[in-house]
Amino acid sequence: SSGINAEYGGHHPDDIAEAERLVEDIDDSVLLGDYIGKRPKKERSLENGVIVDNIPVIDSKKLPKLTKVLLTIFGKCGSITSHHIYLTEEGNTKGYMFIVFKTATEATTAISSLNGHRLDRNHCFSVNRLSDFENYMRVPDDWTQPTPQPYQPQENLKSWLQDADCFDHFAIVYGKNRTTGVFSCGPDSANLVQRRETWTESVIKFSPKGSYLSTCHKQGIALWGGPNFKRVARFIHPQVSYFQFSPCERYFVTYSKQPISPEDPQNLILWETRSETNRRAFTLPVLNYWPYFKWSHDGQYFATITGDNLSIYTTPSMKLLNKKLNVQNIRDFVWCPCENWIAYWQSENKDIPARVTIMSLPSCEPIASKNLFNVTNIEIFWQNSGNYLAVKVDRIMKNRESENVFEIFRLREKDVPVENFEIKSKVLSLSWDPKGPRFALIQGDQGRTDVSFYRIGEKIAQIGKTLMNKKCNTIKWSPLGQYCVLAGLNNFAFDGVLEFWDIGSDTPTMMEAGEHFMVTHLAWDPTGRYVCSSNSYGGHSVENGYFMWSFQGTKLYETSLEGFVQFQWRPRPPSLLTDAHLKEIKKNMKSYARDFEIKDKLSKSKASKELIEKRRRVYDEYMAYRKRKDQELKALCLQYEEIRSDSVEEEFVEEIVEFFIKEEVEPANDTKE
Repeated sequence: SSGINAEYGGHHPDDIAEAERLVEDIDDSVLLGDYIGKRPKKERSLENGVIVDNIPVIDSKKLPKLTKVLLTIFGKCGSITSHHIYLTEEGNTKGYMFIVFKTATEATTAISSLNGHRLDRNHCFSVNRLSDFENYMRVPDDWTQPTPQPYQPQENLKSWLQDADCFDHFAIVYGKNRTTGVFSCGPDSANLVQRRETWTESVIKFSPKGSYLSTCHKQGIALWGGPNFKRVARFIHPQVSYFQFSPCERYFVTYSKQPISPEDPQNLILWETRSETNRRAFTLPVLNYWPYFKWSHDGQYFATITGDNLSIYTTPSMKLLNKKLNVQNIRDFVWCPCENWIAYWQSENKDIPARVTIMSLPSCEPIASKNLFNVTNIEIFWQNSGNYLAVKVDRIMKNRESENVFEIFRLREKDVPVENFEIKSKVLSLSWDPKGPRFALIQGDQGRTDVSFYRIGEKIAQIGKTLMNKKCNTIKWSPLGQYCVLAGLNNFAFDGVLEFWDIGSDTPTMMEAGEHFMVTHLAWDPTGRYVCSSNSYGGHSVENGYFMWSFQGTKLYETSLEGFVQFQWRPRPPSLLTDAHLKEIKKNMKSYARDFEIKDKLSKSKASKELIEKRRRVYDEYMAYRKRKDQELKALCLQYEEIRSDSVEEEFVEEIVEFFIKEEVEPANDTKE
C-alpha cells in the first residue's frame, strides 16, 4: 500500500480517478474572458485590412518619408491601427504595404476613394481588401466548363426609328398613381404607344440617344426598351435621389442620400448599362445639387470639383486620368459639346486675378486662357459646334454699378483670338443658335426685358434692332437652328406669352404669337418640327397639361391632365447623313414636297385615315403571307435537292438528226421598168 501511494505521489489511485471524474470542462473564455475579448479576431482583421499595391520601390533611407506620405493619404479615410511595408534582403521596398483600419467601414472607404489614386506619374494605387485574397485561395484548381446557355433574342432598342411616318415620341407622367404614357406626335393628334399605371414612383428620363426609358423606384432604377417597352436592365440601389446617363449610354450613375448599408457607406455608384455591373462607387456627403459628375460629349471622361482639385476620370477603367489637378480657387467647369476640351474659371485671390482656361484632354495642356479683373461671377457658354466659347463676366465698378462684359474665344482660328464687347444693361441669359454663329441675349430686369440677336463674322454684329419690352425670361432655339421661341416661364407677370421668331435673315421676323397661361416648361422636339409648352403640377395646381405647337407657332392641339407632373421628348441618335447628303436633300426638297403634301392631306380627314390604316393592314397581312410562303418554298427546295442527290445519275449522249421534208421551186415574177 505504501508503495502504491508513493508511486502516485502519496495519493491513492482511486482518489485520483475520482478527482479526474469530477473535473469540469472549463475553457479559457471563462477564466480569461476580459483579456480574450480584447484579442483581435482573424475575420475582423481581414475585413479591416487592405493591401496597397504599386507603391514606390525605394531603399530604406527614404522609407520614413514614404511611410509618412502614405499614412497621410490613407489616414484621411479613417483611424489606422497598424501598418507594415515589407523589404527585400537588400533593404528595398517590395512595392506593396498592409494597412489595418479600426473598422471595416473605414477600409471600405479607403478602397472606394483611393483605388486608382495616382500618387505620381509612375505610381497608381491598387487597393484591395485582405479578405479578398483568402477568397481567391479558395478557387478550385480544376476548371469546370460552364453549361452553354441558349440564345435569348434581345430587344430592338432602335425600333421606334423605323416608324413609317417618322413621328417622334414623347412621354408624360400624371395622376395620383403616376400613370406614365408614351405617345407618337402626329401633326394633329398624339397616338398612344404604351401606357402603364405606377410605371414609376417619381420621374422618368429617356437616355441621351433615346434607346432606354428609365423609371425610378424604391429598390432602384429600371430601364425599358424595345417595341413593347420590356425591362432590359435593373440597378439595385435603394432610395435613389438622382440618376444620370452618360452621353454614350454605356454608363449609368445613381446617387442616394442614404448609404447602401451601415457596413457599406457608398452612396454614388457608376454602373455599366448593358451588364448591370457596379464599375465604381464613391462615398459622398448629402448633395443638394446634380449632376455631381459632368461627362464629356463622347462619354470617355467624367469630372468633378473637390475643393481646389479638378478630378478627371477616364472610362472604362474608372480611374483618374492623372493625379487630381490642383487648380486654386476653381469655381466651375463646362465640357465642350463636340471635343474633349474643358473650360474652367478661377476666382480672384488677393493679388491673383480671376482666370478662364480652356484645356485639352488627355494631355491636359491649355489651349487658351485669359486673366480677368474685378470679377464677381463668371458664366461659361459653349457653342454646339465648338467654334466659339462665350464667357459672361460680371463686374462691380467703383460707382457700385454692375457691368456685363463678354469674352468670345474663337477656338478654330489661329492662336485662339479673344474678342471683347460690353453690354450696358444687365444681362439675364445668353443662348447660342445650335447650328450657326448666332446668339441671343435677354437684358433688363425680370419685369421688363429686351432681346438682342448677334452674328459672329469678322466682327460681332447685331442682327436687326433690339426687341423692346418683351414678356420673356427664356429663349429656346430649334435643334436645327434659325428658329427660336421667346417665353416667360414660371412668371405670372408675363401672362404665358410665346413668340415664335425666324432669325435666318438680316432682320428677325416674328412668325406667330401664342399664349399658354402659367406655362412652366418649354421643349423642342429633336427634329425641330414641334414645340411643347407645359404646365406641371409642381409649378401650379390649376390648368395642368400641355399644348403642342408647330415650329411656326400654330397651336395644333392641347391636352389637360389632372396631376400632370412631367413631359419629355424622346431624343434621337445623331444622323448618319453627311453634310454633303444633307445639302443634296435640301437642294431637291421641292421634288419631295409633293408627296409630303398628298400624304398630309390624306392624314387630315378621318375617312382617309381609316383607308390608310386598312391599306397598311392589308399590306402587312400580304407581306406576312408572302414571307410564310417563301419559307415553305425554301423548305421544298431543300427536300427536292435531297431527293435528287439520292437518285442515280444517268449519262446522256446528245445526237443531232436531220430529215429532208420537201423541196419547192417557184418562178420569179418578171418586173417591168
